[in-house]
Amino acid sequence: MTVEGNFTFSFNQSAEVERSVEARNARTGGAQGGGWLLAIALTLGKIADAMGERMLKLAEKIDALQAEQENNPGATDPESGDGLTELNAKLQVLGQQLGQMLQMLATIVKTIGEGNKDIARKQ
Repeated sequence: MTVEGNFTFSFNQSAEVERSVEARNARTGGAQGGGWLLAIALTLGKIADAMGERMLKLAEKIDALQAEQENNPGATDPESGDGLTELNAKLQVLGQQLGQMLQMLATIVKTIGEGNKDIARKQ
C-alpha cells in the first residue's frame, strides 16, 4: 500500500471514530447535543462510509489486477473471475449508487430540518 493509501485508510478510520463519538453524544445529549436529527444524519453517513469502503476495496482489486496483467495479460480477479472491464463497470455502478445515496442523505436531512423549522415557526 502506498503512502497515499495509508493516508486514506487513516483518514477514513479517524472520520469513523469521530462520527461514532458524535452519534453517541447526540443520543445522550452530550457536549455537542444535536438530538435525533444529528443521529439520523450520522447514521446515514455511516451507510455512505460503508459504500465508500466497498468502492475502495474494489479499486484496490483493480490496481492489483492491473499490476498482475503486466506479466500475465489474461489474468482475472481470483475471487470473482472478473477481468478489468467487469471490475471497472462494477466500480462505476458503485460510484453512481454512492452519488445517489449522498443525494438522498442530503434530501432527507434538509427535508426534516425544514419541517422542524416550519413547526417551530408555527408554535
